[in-house]
Amino acid sequence: MKGFIYNAEGLSLPIEFAPGVPFKFECGEEECGKRVVIEGVVVKVDSDEFTRVLERTVEDSPDFKKILEITARRYVFRGKVNGKEVELPVESFEDFAKRFLDEVLVLKG
Repeated sequence: MKGFIYNAEGLSLPIEFAPGVPFKFECGEEECGKRVVIEGVVVKVDSDEFTRVLERTVEDSPDFKKILEITARRYVFRGKVNGKEVELPVESFEDFAKRFLDEVLVLKG
């Protein structure tokens, strides 16, 4: 499955993951503007837990306020980003696409 992990060193990064399966992702300076190493696991959570992680992420970095609009609140990353323990919201590409398709359909209606 592919998705976005939000606020990994201030970035929204595309990752490939299988829920519950540990992974490692590296992004170099050329691609990300700085070196980012992500190690951990994406887990499926209930909506309340996702919302808690999402709100804390936005508190820590108000630049991510737009992600409060996420409707499919299913996945959280738990692990390390550049050696620092974190919990971050994750959105699958499918859910991301649906969120924007719904906006487009509403605007046309």
